[in-house]
Amino acid sequence: MEVHVTGGAGFIGSYLVRSLVEQGHDVTVFDNISRGEVSNLENVLDKIRFVEGDIRNRDELEEAIESPDILYHLAAINGTKNFYDRPYEVLDTNVEGVRNVVDIARKQDVDRLVFSSSSEVYGYPERFPTDEDHVLQIMDPENPRFSYAGSKIIGEQYVVNGADDSSYDYTIVRPHNIYGEAMGYDHVIPEFIEQIVTDQPFTVYGDGEQTRSFCYISDAVDAFVRAGFERGGENQIFNVGKQEEVTINGLADRLFDIAGVHPEVSHIESEELKGSTRRRQPDVSKARELLNYDPAVSLDEGLERTFSWYCEDFTGVELEEWRERRN
Repeated sequence: MEVHVTGGAGFIGSYLVRSLVEQGHDVTVFDNISRGEVSNLENVLDKIRFVEGDIRNRDELEEAIESPDILYHLAAINGTKNFYDRPYEVLDTNVEGVRNVVDIARKQDVDRLVFSSSSEVYGYPERFPTDEDHVLQIMDPENPRFSYAGSKIIGEQYVVNGADDSSYDYTIVRPHNIYGEAMGYDHVIPEFIEQIVTDQPFTVYGDGEQTRSFCYISDAVDAFVRAGFERGGENQIFNVGKQEEVTINGLADRLFDIAGVHPEVSHIESEELKGSTRRRQPDVSKARELLNYDPAVSLDEGLERTFSWYCEDFTGVELEEWRERRN
Protein backbone atom coordinates (compact mmCIF):
# COMPACT_ATOMS: atom_id res chain seq x y z
CA MET A 1 0.00 0.00 0.00
CA GLU A 2 0.94 3.65 -0.40
CA VAL A 3 1.38 5.12 3.09
CA HIS A 4 2.34 8.69 3.97
CA VAL A 5 3.53 9.76 7.43
CA THR A 6 3.83 13.34 8.65
CA GLY A 7 6.31 13.61 11.50
CA GLY A 8 7.94 10.42 10.29
CA ALA A 9 11.42 11.39 11.51
CA GLY A 10 10.30 11.79 15.12
CA PHE A 11 10.34 9.21 17.88
CA ILE A 12 7.11 7.31 17.25
CA GLY A 13 7.06 8.28 13.58
CA SER A 14 10.46 6.81 12.75
CA TYR A 15 9.67 3.51 14.46
CA LEU A 16 6.36 3.45 12.58
CA VAL A 17 8.07 4.14 9.25
CA ARG A 18 10.59 1.36 9.79
CA SER A 19 7.78 -1.05 10.62
CA LEU A 20 5.81 -0.06 7.51
CA VAL A 21 8.87 -0.51 5.31
CA GLU A 22 9.53 -3.94 6.81
CA GLN A 23 5.97 -4.89 5.91
CA GLY A 24 6.57 -3.95 2.29
CA HIS A 25 4.62 -0.70 2.00
CA ASP A 26 5.60 2.29 -0.14
CA VAL A 27 6.26 5.05 2.39
CA THR A 28 6.56 8.82 2.06
CA VAL A 29 7.76 10.84 5.07
CA PHE A 30 7.04 14.55 5.51
CA ASP A 31 8.98 16.24 8.32
CA ASN A 32 10.69 19.56 9.00
CA ILE A 33 13.39 17.98 11.22
CA SER A 34 12.68 20.47 14.02
CA ARG A 35 12.43 17.73 16.67
CA GLY A 36 13.06 14.53 14.73
CA GLU A 37 16.28 13.59 12.96
CA VAL A 38 16.96 12.13 9.54
CA SER A 39 19.38 9.76 11.27
CA ASN A 40 16.36 8.07 12.85
CA LEU A 41 15.58 6.79 9.35
CA GLU A 42 19.10 6.08 8.14
CA ASN A 43 18.53 2.35 7.70
CA VAL A 44 15.46 2.92 5.48
CA LEU A 45 16.26 6.20 3.72
CA ASP A 46 17.01 4.38 0.47
CA LYS A 47 13.63 2.63 0.68
CA ILE A 48 11.37 5.62 1.30
CA ARG A 49 10.53 8.99 -0.22
CA PHE A 50 11.56 11.74 2.19
CA VAL A 51 10.22 15.30 1.85
CA GLU A 52 11.39 18.06 4.17
CA GLY A 53 8.74 20.67 4.88
CA ASP A 54 6.54 22.42 7.44
CA ILE A 55 2.99 21.16 8.02
CA ARG A 56 1.86 24.78 8.34
CA ASN A 57 2.85 25.34 4.72
CA ARG A 58 -0.17 24.14 2.77
CA ASP A 59 1.58 24.19 -0.61
CA GLU A 60 4.57 22.14 0.58
CA LEU A 61 2.32 19.59 2.23
CA GLU A 62 -0.08 19.28 -0.70
CA GLU A 63 2.82 18.78 -3.10
CA ALA A 64 4.22 15.99 -0.90
CA ILE A 65 0.96 14.08 -0.38
CA GLU A 66 -0.08 12.07 -3.41
CA SER A 67 -3.40 10.35 -2.64
CA PRO A 68 -2.02 7.66 -0.32
CA ASP A 69 -4.11 4.72 0.79
CA ILE A 70 -3.33 5.60 4.40
CA LEU A 71 -2.21 8.96 5.77
CA TYR A 72 -0.73 9.04 9.28
CA HIS A 73 -0.60 12.50 10.85
CA LEU A 74 1.93 12.53 13.70
CA ALA A 75 3.68 15.86 13.08
CA ALA A 76 3.27 18.21 16.05
CA ILE A 77 5.18 20.14 18.69
CA ASN A 78 5.08 18.18 21.93
CA GLY A 79 7.12 17.90 25.11
CA THR A 80 6.14 19.49 28.41
CA LYS A 81 8.91 22.10 28.28
CA ASN A 82 7.60 23.31 24.93
CA PHE A 83 4.05 23.59 26.30
CA TYR A 84 5.30 26.11 28.85
CA ASP A 85 7.92 27.90 26.77
CA ARG A 86 6.21 28.01 23.35
CA PRO A 87 2.43 27.69 23.86
CA TYR A 88 1.44 29.89 20.92
CA GLU A 89 3.74 28.00 18.57
CA VAL A 90 2.36 24.71 19.88
CA LEU A 91 -1.17 25.85 19.04
CA ASP A 92 -0.21 27.39 15.71
CA THR A 93 1.73 24.37 14.47
CA ASN A 94 -0.59 21.66 15.73
CA VAL A 95 -3.88 23.28 14.74
CA GLU A 96 -2.76 24.66 11.38
CA GLY A 97 -1.06 21.36 10.62
CA VAL A 98 -4.10 19.18 11.26
CA ARG A 99 -6.34 21.58 9.37
CA ASN A 100 -4.08 21.35 6.33
CA VAL A 101 -3.91 17.57 6.56
CA VAL A 102 -7.69 17.23 6.81
CA ASP A 103 -8.32 19.64 3.93
CA ILE A 104 -5.91 17.72 1.72
CA ALA A 105 -7.37 14.35 2.75
CA ARG A 106 -10.83 15.63 1.80
CA LYS A 107 -9.60 16.69 -1.65
CA GLN A 108 -7.50 13.65 -2.43
CA ASP A 109 -8.31 9.95 -2.64
CA VAL A 110 -7.22 9.04 0.90
CA ASP A 111 -8.82 5.87 2.24
CA ARG A 112 -7.96 6.35 5.91
CA LEU A 113 -6.56 9.22 7.97
CA VAL A 114 -4.90 8.19 11.25
CA PHE A 115 -4.48 11.06 13.70
CA SER A 116 -2.14 10.88 16.69
CA SER A 117 -3.90 12.68 19.53
CA SER A 118 -2.79 12.45 23.18
CA SER A 119 -3.69 11.25 26.65
CA GLU A 120 -3.47 14.94 27.60
CA VAL A 121 -6.97 15.47 26.19
CA TYR A 122 -8.45 13.84 29.33
CA GLY A 123 -7.11 16.63 31.56
CA TYR A 124 -7.41 15.34 35.12
CA PRO A 125 -9.23 12.03 34.60
CA GLU A 126 -12.00 11.18 37.03
CA ARG A 127 -12.26 7.41 36.47
CA PHE A 128 -9.67 4.69 36.11
CA PRO A 129 -8.79 3.00 33.95
CA THR A 130 -9.83 5.87 31.67
CA ASP A 131 -11.86 4.86 28.62
CA GLU A 132 -12.34 6.73 25.35
CA ASP A 133 -15.79 8.01 26.39
CA HIS A 134 -14.32 10.07 29.22
CA VAL A 135 -14.94 13.79 28.85
CA LEU A 136 -12.17 15.81 27.19
CA GLN A 137 -11.04 18.75 29.30
CA ILE A 138 -9.01 21.95 29.33
CA MET A 139 -8.43 22.29 33.07
CA ASP A 140 -7.06 25.85 33.06
CA PRO A 141 -7.05 28.00 29.91
CA GLU A 142 -4.53 30.36 31.52
CA ASN A 143 -1.99 27.58 32.13
CA PRO A 144 0.19 27.28 29.00
CA ARG A 145 0.58 23.55 29.56
CA PHE A 146 -2.91 23.04 28.17
CA SER A 147 -1.95 24.57 24.82
CA TYR A 148 -1.07 21.04 23.72
CA ALA A 149 -4.22 19.38 25.02
CA GLY A 150 -6.28 22.13 23.41
CA SER A 151 -4.55 21.64 20.07
CA LYS A 152 -5.24 17.91 20.17
CA ILE A 153 -8.90 18.32 21.09
CA ILE A 154 -9.32 20.75 18.18
CA GLY A 155 -7.42 18.31 15.98
CA GLU A 156 -9.80 15.49 16.83
CA GLN A 157 -12.71 17.73 15.92
CA TYR A 158 -11.17 18.57 12.55
CA VAL A 159 -10.54 14.90 11.78
CA VAL A 160 -13.99 13.68 12.78
CA ASN A 161 -15.97 16.48 11.18
CA GLY A 162 -13.77 16.57 8.10
CA ALA A 163 -14.97 13.04 7.37
CA ASP A 164 -18.65 13.97 7.63
CA ASP A 165 -19.21 13.46 3.91
CA SER A 166 -17.46 10.06 4.00
CA SER A 167 -14.54 11.47 2.00
CA TYR A 168 -12.23 9.34 4.12
CA ASP A 169 -12.36 6.95 7.07
CA TYR A 170 -10.50 8.04 10.18
CA THR A 171 -8.87 6.49 13.24
CA ILE A 172 -7.80 8.57 16.21
CA VAL A 173 -5.24 7.20 18.66
CA ARG A 174 -4.52 8.64 22.09
CA PRO A 175 -1.01 7.47 23.10
CA HIS A 176 -0.18 7.18 26.80
CA ASN A 177 3.42 7.67 27.94
CA ILE A 178 5.27 5.94 25.12
CA TYR A 179 8.95 5.31 25.80
CA GLY A 180 11.96 3.55 24.33
CA GLU A 181 15.35 4.00 22.76
CA ALA A 182 15.99 7.42 21.13
CA MET A 183 12.83 8.95 22.57
CA GLY A 184 14.56 12.28 23.15
CA TYR A 185 15.86 13.82 26.35
CA ASP A 186 13.12 16.01 27.85
CA HIS A 187 11.20 13.10 29.38
CA VAL A 188 11.27 11.52 32.81
CA ILE A 189 12.88 8.20 31.82
CA PRO A 190 15.93 9.58 29.94
CA GLU A 191 16.27 12.34 32.54
CA PHE A 192 16.42 9.75 35.32
CA ILE A 193 18.88 7.58 33.38
CA GLU A 194 21.16 10.55 32.73
CA GLN A 195 21.21 11.44 36.41
CA ILE A 196 22.13 7.85 37.28
CA VAL A 197 24.88 7.19 34.73
CA THR A 198 26.53 10.61 35.03
CA ASP A 199 26.45 10.67 38.86
CA GLN A 200 24.28 13.76 39.09
CA PRO A 201 22.15 14.42 42.18
CA PHE A 202 18.98 12.37 41.73
CA THR A 203 15.86 14.52 41.85
CA VAL A 204 12.16 13.72 41.56
CA TYR A 205 9.46 16.34 41.00
CA GLY A 206 6.95 16.50 43.82
CA ASP A 207 6.41 13.58 46.18
CA GLY A 208 6.90 11.03 43.39
CA GLU A 209 3.62 9.29 44.14
CA GLN A 210 1.97 10.44 40.93
CA THR A 211 1.40 7.46 38.62
CA ARG A 212 1.81 6.79 34.91
CA SER A 213 1.26 3.77 32.66
CA PHE A 214 4.32 3.47 30.43
CA CYS A 215 4.09 1.70 27.07
CA TYR A 216 7.15 0.47 25.18
CA ILE A 217 7.58 1.80 21.65
CA SER A 218 7.21 -1.52 19.80
CA ASP A 219 3.82 -2.08 21.42
CA ALA A 220 2.74 1.45 20.56
CA VAL A 221 3.81 1.07 16.92
CA ASP A 222 1.90 -2.19 16.68
CA ALA A 223 -1.21 -0.28 17.75
CA PHE A 224 -0.56 2.51 15.23
CA VAL A 225 -0.17 0.01 12.40
CA ARG A 226 -3.36 -1.77 13.40
CA ALA A 227 -5.16 1.58 13.62
CA GLY A 228 -4.36 2.17 9.97
CA PHE A 229 -4.98 -1.27 8.54
CA GLU A 230 -7.53 -3.13 10.67
CA ARG A 231 -11.15 -2.92 9.54
CA GLY A 232 -12.19 -2.57 13.17
CA GLY A 233 -10.41 0.76 13.32
CA GLU A 234 -12.67 2.53 10.84
CA ASN A 235 -14.07 5.76 12.31
CA GLN A 236 -13.02 4.89 15.85
CA ILE A 237 -11.01 6.42 18.69
CA PHE A 238 -8.56 4.30 20.69
CA ASN A 239 -6.36 4.61 23.73
CA VAL A 240 -2.88 3.25 23.09
CA GLY A 241 -0.78 2.15 26.03
CA LYS A 242 -0.68 -0.32 28.89
CA GLN A 243 -2.88 -0.47 31.95
CA GLU A 244 -0.07 -1.28 34.42
CA GLU A 245 0.51 1.76 36.64
CA VAL A 246 3.72 2.70 38.39
CA THR A 247 4.51 5.64 40.65
CA ILE A 248 7.38 7.88 39.63
CA ASN A 249 9.19 6.75 42.77
CA GLY A 250 8.61 3.16 41.67
CA LEU A 251 9.94 3.98 38.21
CA ALA A 252 13.12 5.36 39.79
CA ASP A 253 13.52 2.21 41.89
CA ARG A 254 13.26 0.01 38.79
CA LEU A 255 15.95 2.04 37.05
CA PHE A 256 18.15 1.82 40.16
CA ASP A 257 17.78 -1.97 40.07
CA ILE A 258 18.83 -2.08 36.41
CA ALA A 259 21.86 0.10 37.15
CA GLY A 260 22.76 -1.69 40.34
CA VAL A 261 22.97 1.57 42.28
CA HIS A 262 20.63 3.23 44.76
CA PRO A 263 21.44 6.94 45.10
CA GLU A 264 19.89 9.28 47.59
CA VAL A 265 16.69 10.82 46.18
CA SER A 266 15.73 14.48 46.60
CA HIS A 267 12.16 15.63 45.99
CA ILE A 268 11.82 19.12 44.53
CA GLU A 269 8.96 21.33 43.39
CA SER A 270 8.43 22.19 39.73
CA GLU A 271 6.18 24.51 37.74
CA GLU A 272 5.44 21.56 35.45
CA LEU A 273 3.48 19.82 38.22
CA LYS A 274 0.89 22.60 38.35
CA GLY A 275 -0.83 21.35 35.20
CA SER A 276 -0.04 17.67 35.56
CA THR A 277 -2.58 15.03 36.55
CA ARG A 278 -1.74 12.91 39.59
CA ARG A 279 -2.77 9.70 37.88
CA ARG A 280 -2.91 8.34 34.34
CA GLN A 281 -4.09 4.84 33.43
CA PRO A 282 -5.70 4.08 30.06
CA ASP A 283 -8.41 1.52 29.45
CA VAL A 284 -7.18 -0.30 26.32
CA SER A 285 -9.99 -2.89 26.16
CA LYS A 286 -11.50 -1.26 23.06
CA ALA A 287 -8.21 -1.56 21.15
CA ARG A 288 -7.89 -5.17 22.32
CA GLU A 289 -11.37 -5.97 21.06
CA LEU A 290 -11.45 -4.10 17.73
CA LEU A 291 -7.76 -4.02 16.76
CA ASN A 292 -6.57 -7.26 18.38
CA TYR A 293 -4.04 -5.09 20.19
CA ASP A 294 -2.03 -7.02 22.76
CA PRO A 295 0.97 -5.14 24.24
CA ALA A 296 3.69 -7.68 24.95
CA VAL A 297 6.74 -5.92 26.41
CA SER A 298 6.86 -5.76 30.20
CA LEU A 299 7.91 -2.53 31.89
CA ASP A 300 11.07 -4.14 33.27
CA GLU A 301 12.08 -5.45 29.82
CA GLY A 302 11.39 -2.15 28.11
CA LEU A 303 13.26 -0.16 30.76
CA GLU A 304 16.28 -2.47 30.46
CA ARG A 305 16.43 -1.89 26.69
CA THR A 306 15.95 1.85 27.09
CA PHE A 307 18.51 2.14 29.89
CA SER A 308 21.10 0.25 27.80
CA TRP A 309 20.64 2.61 24.85
CA TYR A 310 20.82 5.81 26.91
CA CYS A 311 23.72 4.57 29.01
CA GLU A 312 25.83 4.21 25.89
CA ASP A 313 24.51 7.49 24.49
CA PHE A 314 25.37 9.45 27.66
CA THR A 315 28.65 7.73 28.61
CA GLY A 316 30.00 6.16 25.43
CA VAL A 317 30.15 2.71 27.00
CA GLU A 318 27.73 -0.21 27.06
CA LEU A 319 25.69 -0.91 30.18
CA GLU A 320 27.69 -3.96 31.27
CA GLU A 321 30.95 -2.06 31.03
CA TRP A 322 29.45 0.89 32.91
CA ARG A 323 28.32 -1.46 35.69
CA GLU A 324 31.80 -3.00 35.90
CA ARG A 325 33.40 0.42 36.16
CA ARG A 326 31.00 1.34 38.95
CA ASN A 327 32.01 -1.73 40.90
